[in-house]
Amino acid sequence: MFERDSAISTMSAQVARIIGTRIVSGEFRPGDSLPIEADLCLEYGVSRSTVREAVKNLAAKRLIEVAPKLGTRVLPFADWNLLDPDVLSWRLNAQFDERIIEDLYEVRQCFEPRACYLAARYATVEDHDRIRRRYADMVSMLGQAALAAGAEAEFHLAIIAATHNGLFVTIGGAVKTALRVSFGLTQKDAGGLPIDLAPYEEVLSAITERAADKAEAAMRRLLELSRQRVLNALAHNRDRRSERA
Repeated sequence: MFERDSAISTMSAQVARIIGTRIVSGEFRPGDSLPIEADLCLEYGVSRSTVREAVKNLAAKRLIEVAPKLGTRVLPFADWNLLDPDVLSWRLNAQFDERIIEDLYEVRQCFEPRACYLAARYATVEDHDRIRRRYADMVSMLGQAALAAGAEAEFHLAIIAATHNGLFVTIGGAVKTALRVSFGLTQKDAGGLPIDLAPYEEVLSAITERAADKAEAAMRRLLELSRQRVLNALAHNRDRRSERA
Protein backbone atom coordinates (compact mmCIF):
# COMPACT_ATOMS: atom_id res chain seq x y z
CA MET A 1 0.00 0.00 0.00
CA PHE A 2 2.85 2.38 0.83
CA GLU A 3 5.41 3.43 -1.78
CA ARG A 4 8.85 3.21 -0.24
CA ASP A 5 10.78 4.16 -3.39
CA SER A 6 8.79 7.07 -4.72
CA ALA A 7 8.64 10.83 -4.86
CA ILE A 8 6.30 10.78 -1.88
CA SER A 9 8.68 11.65 0.93
CA THR A 10 6.61 11.48 4.09
CA MET A 11 4.28 8.99 5.69
CA SER A 12 1.58 11.63 6.02
CA ALA A 13 1.75 12.34 2.28
CA GLN A 14 1.37 8.64 1.58
CA VAL A 15 -1.64 8.37 3.88
CA ALA A 16 -3.13 11.45 2.17
CA ARG A 17 -2.57 9.81 -1.23
CA ILE A 18 -4.31 6.59 -0.17
CA ILE A 19 -7.31 8.33 1.39
CA GLY A 20 -7.46 10.87 -1.45
CA THR A 21 -7.53 8.10 -4.02
CA ARG A 22 -10.33 6.36 -2.13
CA ILE A 23 -12.30 9.62 -2.23
CA VAL A 24 -11.82 10.48 -5.92
CA SER A 25 -12.50 6.87 -6.95
CA GLY A 26 -15.88 7.00 -5.20
CA GLU A 27 -15.15 4.58 -2.36
CA PHE A 28 -15.82 7.48 0.01
CA ARG A 29 -18.65 9.56 -1.45
CA PRO A 30 -19.61 13.21 -0.79
CA GLY A 31 -21.25 13.43 2.61
CA ASP A 32 -19.62 10.23 3.88
CA SER A 33 -17.72 10.34 7.14
CA LEU A 34 -14.14 9.09 7.15
CA PRO A 35 -13.18 6.46 9.74
CA ILE A 36 -12.23 7.97 13.09
CA GLU A 37 -8.62 8.86 13.75
CA ALA A 38 -7.89 5.76 15.86
CA ASP A 39 -9.21 3.45 13.12
CA LEU A 40 -7.10 5.17 10.45
CA CYS A 41 -4.02 4.83 12.65
CA LEU A 42 -4.71 1.12 13.04
CA GLU A 43 -5.52 0.58 9.36
CA TYR A 44 -2.36 2.24 8.07
CA GLY A 45 -0.05 1.49 10.98
CA VAL A 46 0.88 5.12 11.58
CA SER A 47 0.76 7.60 14.44
CA ARG A 48 -2.01 10.05 15.27
CA SER A 49 0.19 12.97 14.21
CA THR A 50 0.69 11.35 10.80
CA VAL A 51 -3.06 10.91 10.31
CA ARG A 52 -3.74 14.47 11.46
CA GLU A 53 -1.23 15.87 9.00
CA ALA A 54 -2.74 13.78 6.18
CA VAL A 55 -6.23 15.01 7.07
CA LYS A 56 -4.99 18.61 7.13
CA ASN A 57 -3.48 18.04 3.66
CA LEU A 58 -6.75 16.71 2.25
CA ALA A 59 -8.74 19.52 3.84
CA ALA A 60 -6.45 22.06 2.16
CA LYS A 61 -7.30 20.41 -1.17
CA ARG A 62 -11.01 20.78 -0.32
CA LEU A 63 -11.66 17.04 -0.52
CA ILE A 64 -12.80 16.87 3.10
CA GLU A 65 -14.00 19.12 5.88
CA VAL A 66 -13.35 18.67 9.57
CA ALA A 67 -16.08 20.03 11.82
CA PRO A 68 -16.54 19.83 15.60
CA LYS A 69 -19.01 17.10 16.63
CA LEU A 70 -19.56 16.15 12.97
CA GLY A 71 -16.19 14.54 12.35
CA THR A 72 -14.45 14.43 8.99
CA ARG A 73 -16.77 14.43 5.98
CA VAL A 74 -16.13 14.22 2.24
CA LEU A 75 -17.05 17.47 0.50
CA PRO A 76 -19.16 17.70 -2.67
CA PHE A 77 -17.31 17.34 -5.98
CA ALA A 78 -17.91 21.03 -6.77
CA ASP A 79 -15.78 22.00 -3.76
CA TRP A 80 -12.73 19.96 -4.72
CA ASN A 81 -9.61 21.78 -5.85
CA LEU A 82 -9.51 19.97 -9.19
CA LEU A 83 -6.39 21.77 -10.43
CA ASP A 84 -4.36 20.71 -7.42
CA PRO A 85 -1.59 18.47 -8.87
CA ASP A 86 -2.23 15.70 -6.34
CA VAL A 87 -6.01 15.69 -6.81
CA LEU A 88 -5.59 15.68 -10.58
CA SER A 89 -3.08 12.83 -10.42
CA TRP A 90 -5.29 10.76 -8.10
CA ARG A 91 -8.31 11.26 -10.37
CA LEU A 92 -6.41 10.37 -13.52
CA ASN A 93 -4.97 7.21 -12.02
CA ALA A 94 -8.24 6.17 -10.36
CA GLN A 95 -10.65 6.89 -13.22
CA PHE A 96 -8.83 7.46 -16.50
CA ASP A 97 -11.90 7.34 -18.71
CA GLU A 98 -13.46 9.21 -21.64
CA ARG A 99 -15.14 11.82 -19.43
CA ILE A 100 -11.99 12.99 -17.70
CA ILE A 101 -10.08 12.95 -21.00
CA GLU A 102 -12.72 15.17 -22.59
CA ASP A 103 -12.64 17.51 -19.58
CA LEU A 104 -8.87 17.76 -19.79
CA TYR A 105 -8.77 18.52 -23.50
CA GLU A 106 -11.59 21.05 -23.29
CA VAL A 107 -9.50 22.99 -20.79
CA ARG A 108 -6.37 22.66 -22.91
CA GLN A 109 -8.20 23.85 -26.03
CA CYS A 110 -9.31 26.93 -24.12
CA PHE A 111 -5.83 28.22 -23.37
CA GLU A 112 -3.00 26.39 -25.17
CA PRO A 113 -3.80 27.65 -28.70
CA ARG A 114 -3.88 31.19 -27.31
CA ALA A 115 -0.62 30.49 -25.51
CA CYS A 116 0.90 29.55 -28.86
CA TYR A 117 -0.39 32.78 -30.37
CA LEU A 118 1.21 34.82 -27.58
CA ALA A 119 4.44 32.80 -27.69
CA ALA A 120 4.74 33.50 -31.42
CA ARG A 121 4.42 37.21 -30.69
CA TYR A 122 6.44 37.62 -27.51
CA ALA A 123 8.92 34.74 -27.24
CA THR A 124 12.56 35.71 -26.93
CA VAL A 125 15.47 34.02 -28.68
CA GLU A 126 16.12 32.19 -25.41
CA ASP A 127 12.50 31.01 -25.37
CA HIS A 128 12.88 29.67 -28.92
CA ASP A 129 16.02 27.78 -27.90
CA ARG A 130 14.25 26.28 -24.89
CA ILE A 131 11.27 25.12 -26.96
CA ARG A 132 13.61 23.57 -29.55
CA ARG A 133 15.51 21.73 -26.80
CA ARG A 134 12.29 20.38 -25.31
CA TYR A 135 11.19 19.16 -28.73
CA ALA A 136 14.57 17.48 -29.28
CA ASP A 137 14.29 15.86 -25.85
CA MET A 138 10.87 14.49 -26.72
CA VAL A 139 12.11 13.05 -30.02
CA SER A 140 15.13 11.41 -28.39
CA MET A 141 13.00 9.77 -25.67
CA LEU A 142 10.12 8.40 -27.73
CA GLY A 143 11.18 4.82 -27.03
CA GLN A 144 11.06 5.38 -23.26
CA ALA A 145 7.46 5.99 -22.22
CA ALA A 146 7.99 7.66 -18.84
CA LEU A 147 10.76 9.94 -20.07
CA ALA A 148 8.91 10.82 -23.25
CA ALA A 149 5.83 11.72 -21.22
CA GLY A 150 7.84 14.16 -19.18
CA ALA A 151 9.58 15.62 -22.22
CA GLU A 152 6.29 16.16 -24.08
CA ALA A 153 4.86 17.95 -21.05
CA GLU A 154 7.95 20.15 -20.86
CA PHE A 155 7.55 21.02 -24.57
CA HIS A 156 4.06 22.35 -23.90
CA LEU A 157 5.14 24.12 -20.72
CA ALA A 158 8.06 25.81 -22.53
CA ILE A 159 5.56 27.25 -25.00
CA ILE A 160 3.33 28.46 -22.18
CA ALA A 161 6.30 30.04 -20.41
CA ALA A 162 7.16 31.87 -23.64
CA THR A 163 3.90 33.83 -23.35
CA HIS A 164 5.41 35.74 -20.41
CA ASN A 165 1.92 35.72 -18.92
CA GLY A 166 2.00 34.66 -15.28
CA LEU A 167 -1.58 33.37 -15.24
CA PHE A 168 -0.95 31.16 -18.26
CA VAL A 169 2.14 29.74 -16.56
CA THR A 170 0.12 29.00 -13.41
CA ILE A 171 -2.58 27.17 -15.36
CA GLY A 172 0.04 25.27 -17.34
CA GLY A 173 1.73 24.10 -14.17
CA ALA A 174 -1.59 22.93 -12.78
CA VAL A 175 -2.18 20.54 -15.67
CA LYS A 176 1.42 19.31 -15.91
CA THR A 177 0.47 16.09 -14.14
CA ALA A 178 -2.36 15.50 -16.59
CA LEU A 179 -0.02 16.02 -19.55
CA ARG A 180 2.38 13.42 -18.18
CA VAL A 181 -0.29 10.83 -17.44
CA SER A 182 -2.17 11.20 -20.73
CA PHE A 183 0.95 11.22 -22.88
CA GLY A 184 2.36 8.31 -20.88
CA LEU A 185 -0.73 6.27 -21.75
CA THR A 186 -0.35 6.94 -25.48
CA GLN A 187 3.34 6.06 -25.34
CA LYS A 188 2.80 2.86 -23.36
CA ASP A 189 -0.03 1.37 -25.32
CA ALA A 190 -1.59 3.05 -28.33
CA GLY A 191 -2.13 -0.06 -30.38
CA GLY A 192 1.42 -0.04 -31.70
CA LEU A 193 1.00 3.23 -33.58
CA PRO A 194 4.03 5.55 -33.61
CA ILE A 195 3.75 9.14 -32.45
CA ASP A 196 3.31 11.54 -35.39
CA LEU A 197 5.87 14.30 -34.87
CA ALA A 198 4.69 16.47 -37.77
CA PRO A 199 2.08 18.41 -35.70
CA TYR A 200 4.72 19.25 -33.08
CA GLU A 201 7.08 20.43 -35.82
CA GLU A 202 4.33 22.66 -37.23
CA VAL A 203 3.79 24.27 -33.83
CA LEU A 204 7.51 24.79 -33.32
CA SER A 205 8.02 26.28 -36.79
CA ALA A 206 5.09 28.66 -36.47
CA ILE A 207 6.30 29.97 -33.12
CA THR A 208 9.89 30.50 -34.24
CA GLU A 209 8.65 32.14 -37.45
CA ARG A 210 6.52 34.45 -35.28
CA ALA A 211 3.41 33.46 -37.24
CA ALA A 212 0.89 33.91 -34.44
CA ASP A 213 -2.31 32.86 -36.24
CA LYS A 214 -0.55 29.87 -37.75
CA ALA A 215 0.81 28.84 -34.35
CA GLU A 216 -2.64 29.04 -32.76
CA ALA A 217 -4.20 26.90 -35.49
CA ALA A 218 -1.35 24.39 -35.35
CA MET A 219 -1.81 23.88 -31.62
CA ARG A 220 -5.56 23.34 -32.07
CA ARG A 221 -4.81 20.58 -34.57
CA LEU A 222 -2.15 19.07 -32.32
CA LEU A 223 -4.48 18.95 -29.32
CA GLU A 224 -7.27 17.35 -31.32
CA LEU A 225 -4.91 14.68 -32.65
CA SER A 226 -3.56 14.14 -29.13
CA ARG A 227 -7.08 13.82 -27.70
CA GLN A 228 -8.02 11.23 -30.31
CA ARG A 229 -4.83 9.31 -29.69
CA VAL A 230 -5.48 9.09 -25.96
CA LEU A 231 -9.07 7.96 -26.57
CA ASN A 232 -7.83 5.32 -29.03
CA ALA A 233 -5.28 4.09 -26.51
CA LEU A 234 -7.95 3.87 -23.84
CA ALA A 235 -10.20 1.84 -26.16
CA HIS A 236 -7.28 -0.41 -27.11
CA ASN A 237 -6.52 -1.08 -23.43
CA ARG A 238 -10.19 -1.88 -22.79
CA ASP A 239 -10.29 -4.32 -25.71
CA ARG A 240 -7.18 -6.09 -24.46
CA ARG A 241 -8.66 -6.46 -20.98
CA SER A 242 -11.84 -7.89 -22.50
CA GLU A 243 -9.85 -10.43 -24.51
CA ARG A 244 -8.01 -11.59 -21.40
CA ALA A 245 -11.21 -11.88 -19.35
